[in-house]
Amino acid sequence: MADALFSFDQVSGQDVALTYLKSFLKDRSRIPGSIIFYGPDGVGKWTAAERFARQLLCLEGTSCGVCDSCRQFMKGVHPDFIQFPRRKNIAIGKEKDPEDFTIRWLLSARIPFKPHTSEYRVVLFPEANRINNEAETTLLKTLEEPPPHTKFILIVNDLKNLKPTIVSRSVCVPFNYLTQDEIKKIRRNEMTESKLYYGGSLNPFEISDEFLEEWHENVREHCHDSILLFKLENWVRDQLGEFRSNKEGLTGIDFLEMICLLLLYEYRQKNFEANVGRIEAILDFKMKLHYEIPALEYVLLSQLFLRLAT
Repeated sequence: MADALFSFDQVSGQDVALTYLKSFLKDRSRIPGSIIFYGPDGVGKWTAAERFARQLLCLEGTSCGVCDSCRQFMKGVHPDFIQFPRRKNIAIGKEKDPEDFTIRWLLSARIPFKPHTSEYRVVLFPEANRINNEAETTLLKTLEEPPPHTKFILIVNDLKNLKPTIVSRSVCVPFNYLTQDEIKKIRRNEMTESKLYYGGSLNPFEISDEFLEEWHENVREHCHDSILLFKLENWVRDQLGEFRSNKEGLTGIDFLEMICLLLLYEYRQKNFEANVGRIEAILDFKMKLHYEIPALEYVLLSQLFLRLAT
């Protein structure tokens, strides 16, 4: 059974794209050597690519969440999942001893060898437009006759950002802009999912969906960037002052507990292993929050956000 927290059901409003991907997984002989996910930012390309890769690599073929492949994937150590870094240009690399995550490194040190754990190897370029011209030409030769055990996924906003020869040798999967109704549905689903993950404890005070969505949106948009975290801290402090007037029947401590749950949810979802230190900081904050010392929460907030930002 697929892990509910890592299924295609989390990709909303992209029926055409999901039809392509699910058909590939249903009949693996139809999986092309190169797939291009194209469309605007923030519509699910990255989410779909991760889920497609995990299910393709899964030893059960279902994204079961329990096999060796799924466990390695979720820990970020799968030997058959090669993800090139974001926000970094991809060069061709030296002819001898090419640097890691260059095209020559990929073609000489990874592609020729059979996968270690899974039937396939997946190579993901999350920002394929960053492959420089010379590197793109070299990669093209492999895409013309890709090894049967390796599948390439290239993510771009616009097909014009890739060479026409690469586009012509790939299957292009379109991702479209989301409607306002679809955006609202996604937010509702995120709230429901997070409630399920915390066994219903995410909303122990029966806060209205309007407030909960507003808080979750603020946390989600600010908690993954060190600079934005300080803006989030200021927003939390402002809200905390309002709760002293007993907004919605809640206390300031209740509000901070809710923010902690939302932060925990976000850090767990994005990359648990990388966020262990942040999660420990939040749990430490929650423990000290109930010490009966006047105005202690303001001191603890400063300490918490400093730890989250470093």
